[in-house]
Amino acid sequence: MSFDPTYPFELPHLPPAPTIRNEDFADALLQARVELAELKGSAGQIPNPLLLTAPLLTRESVESSGIENINTTVAKVLENQLLPVDEQRTPDKEVLRYREALYWATNQLPTIGISNRLILGIHERLITDQGGEYRREQNHIVNSKTGEVLYTPPLQKNIPELIADWERYVNEHTKHDPLIRAAVAHQQFESIHPFRDGNGRTGRILMVLQLIQDQVLDLPILFISNHINKNRNEYYELLRSVSITSDWTPYITYMLQGFYLQAKETKETLRAVTSYHHELKERVKAEHAKFYSAELVDALFTYPIITPTRLASELDMHYTTTSKHLQALAEAKILSSMKVGRNIFYMNDRLVTLLSK
Repeated sequence: MSFDPTYPFELPHLPPAPTIRNEDFADALLQARVELAELKGSAGQIPNPLLLTAPLLTRESVESSGIENINTTVAKVLENQLLPVDEQRTPDKEVLRYREALYWATNQLPTIGISNRLILGIHERLITDQGGEYRREQNHIVNSKTGEVLYTPPLQKNIPELIADWERYVNEHTKHDPLIRAAVAHQQFESIHPFRDGNGRTGRILMVLQLIQDQVLDLPILFISNHINKNRNEYYELLRSVSITSDWTPYITYMLQGFYLQAKETKETLRAVTSYHHELKERVKAEHAKFYSAELVDALFTYPIITPTRLASELDMHYTTTSKHLQALAEAKILSSMKVGRNIFYMNDRLVTLLSK
């Protein structure tokens, strides 16, 4: 049957037909796998990888949300995370929910694997209205400027069967290289479009979790959203093109290139963050020996924008003491201070700059 964007798409089951062969993408696979192996190795050599990768998760949350036109900055999110929920800006709430969903799913992965339960749990944390429920009505993907219907997902009654098929492919189809399998599964998930909202963000979280489950990575540190954001129109066109033509080659090639480029960029950023963490420890130890502690410096990475109250909670000190410490670091130009409403924030400027590139 020919593709009709206004009619619910009869999505073929996985694996794709005609058959996709790993050897057809040999060069791109090799290039991406080398960079991913180096990224995995770089993260594995860090004494406290969860500490130093945590700020990178905020950047990925901003980038992934930006694809859905939820626009904010790394600095704004880091600032808003310190505010009560009712004082946070809506875009920053959305990004913080994405980060929470990514953390939760990473922690749950060893127990429940990539499964229906994991999918619904991610979505529940992303979406406040009807989160964690598959759609119960037909929806459409439309051109926001012209109103033209670009794609109509499968009927809602078919979603459970399609998700079960998707789950079998992800967990059992070992003939495809893990990178190809992640790319194929992502396109299929977006084509199922199982939710009213949040399909793209859920799908991008699932993609990096697949790579962890397949031991390509140990931590969720491949941030494909940056590549997609730079080439957003091409990304959407290639997703749709698979449905129209059944030709997977251009789309898979695009995704493998994205895996390669983002692994390379993330590796470089992680090295820069790690180097700066060591440098800052040595500087604070040398210049502020009276109140230096490794826990203090670590807190400035866990919270690149921080308040005296938050630091007091992290270090189990009184906030008047931590206020003096932060002010001393600001006077030394290690941090900068800013007053926002009733709050005084202290920013680790160099780290925020690294995360905002």
